[in-house]
Amino acid sequence: MTSSRGLELTVALHGRAVATVSRGPGERRDDVALAYRTDARWPLCPTLPVRQRPHRGTAVLAFLAGLLPDVADVRGRWARDFGVPDHPVDLLAHLGRDCAGAVQFVRAGEEHLLDAAEGNYVGVSDSDIETRLRNLRDGSTASSWTLPQESWSLGGAQAKFALAFIEGSWHEATGSAPTTHIFKPGIGRMSHQAVVEFATMRASRALGLTTARVDVRRFGSEPTLVVQRFDRWRPRAVATEALPWTRVHQVDMCQALGIMPENKYAANGGPTARSMADLLRRTSSDPDADVIRLSDALLFNLLAECPDGHGKNLALLSSGAQVRLAPLYDLATGAPYDTAGGGTKAAVAVGGVRDFGEAYPKTFARHADEMGLDADERLRRVVDLVENLPDAFRDAFHDPLSTRSSRASAPSYGAA
Repeated sequence: MTSSRGLELTVALHGRAVATVSRGPGERRDDVALAYRTDARWPLCPTLPVRQRPHRGTAVLAFLAGLLPDVADVRGRWARDFGVPDHPVDLLAHLGRDCAGAVQFVRAGEEHLLDAAEGNYVGVSDSDIETRLRNLRDGSTASSWTLPQESWSLGGAQAKFALAFIEGSWHEATGSAPTTHIFKPGIGRMSHQAVVEFATMRASRALGLTTARVDVRRFGSEPTLVVQRFDRWRPRAVATEALPWTRVHQVDMCQALGIMPENKYAANGGPTARSMADLLRRTSSDPDADVIRLSDALLFNLLAECPDGHGKNLALLSSGAQVRLAPLYDLATGAPYDTAGGGTKAAVAVGGVRDFGEAYPKTFARHADEMGLDADERLRRVVDLVENLPDAFRDAFHDPLSTRSSRASAPSYGAA
């Protein structure tokens, strides 16, 4: 579907209007512009600094596209349902009130809808969640990530949906109400993939990496990975179930470098180790620590044979002038699966090497050089990871799925 008319949306950050984004009336996908308000203080993305003249073209499109699913079938289903073009601006007009990070979108004149009070939480039963998981898992309705009454959008390629955990039970979030957790039933063609992702995330945390908090839960007959959103926050010291969640702003590395989601793999022009390290040195509030954390993530992906650690699975978190590398997410080893059809390479090269099992000491010395880090220290870190990876995975799998079948209490994310 095409449109002969343009479209403009108000863009909010932390609930406050800071910019407008628009697309032109023609068919050019990159005919988009973002203009900040004169009172805007903080940028939406490193490639979109606050300035007087509008931003146009690929940087704007990459930022917007990164907020939507990578899967064309999903976006196409949404576009048909809403009767609009498959364009990020049009889709975010309908599903942009709860995105990754603290950004929200509404049509001009509807800014009152940004108020969290305009949203609502609707309780859902275990059987409701079981049905939704089964529909995603069987693939026949994989494009139905969201329900008609929901207004959230998430990026990525895996089927998923988002709910809120409020006062001890699960709820669908409508309007501008923030979701708090992401449900991922796993990749259907890969047996027990959700459990494998859980174990990989848990093993990485045991090895000192900072990761999103995850759990495995069973709803009826359907197991799922449940991820606590790190871009939603409540102060622990005063947190109560009734206390509203606060959005924390997030952009993935593709957005932060102005790269389209379809180019997320380094081999396709996506973020590289050097480009991400350089970005952190320019933007992070603690660049030395964050570059080491990034290096740890890339080393773990290579050594644990995680093929999907591309630029959309690494991100920045920001709060005002404070910018840090986000906790890691979507870590999943491919080692248990038949990799004859692919999945034998890391998404981002380490010292020029992507093939699993092909790294040598000189590889890690080159990696240290491209990251601007001490080679001896990085080699010691590699030895530490190699020596402790087997035990970390063994301990992760010691937490059997059969013991995690109740939702009567809050998910035990601290264990992961």
